[in-house]
Amino acid sequence: MSSNRDQWIAARAYHLWEDAGKPVGQHENHWHQAVLERDLLERTQASTDGHEVLERSMRARPDPGPRSVLVVEDELQLRGVIVDFFNQAGYRTLEAANADEALVLLKNNPIDTLYADVDMPGSMDGLGLVASVRSQWPSMRLIVTSGIVKLSHKDEDASVTFVSKPTAGQQLLKLMA
Repeated sequence: MSSNRDQWIAARAYHLWEDAGKPVGQHENHWHQAVLERDLLERTQASTDGHEVLERSMRARPDPGPRSVLVVEDELQLRGVIVDFFNQAGYRTLEAANADEALVLLKNNPIDTLYADVDMPGSMDGLGLVASVRSQWPSMRLIVTSGIVKLSHKDEDASVTFVSKPTAGQQLLKLMA
């Protein structure tokens, strides 16, 4: 093991020297740095490529489970199609017929993405819902859709994605990724 240790230190010191631009008279500093790195690897029993650190951090992280999306669409059949699509794609999907229902669901459930129609009945339309969500849950991903209204670039917030109806499934998956 000692010769393996010495070979590793020599190779690492040479690599440090090359990375520093091959300075003259600095070999002792690079050798000392390589010895310190090897000692740290041996004390922590880490691999030289760091894979066990990544594996350990992945095991320590709880599984977040499926991402969630709230679909807000007043047309029952269309809402059903969109909800089924997201469910089949592996998302935890909630649904609401209007902004009022959506706000209740948002307050009581962890939601990653809001997918909302612009034109809907109730106390506010989809754009009003987006404004309310933006102020209360600023990190939520927002997707707004309409088959009637077309938003111009000046109407769109940079953090809101607009898609026209009907939207292809592949396009929805790209937006969610």
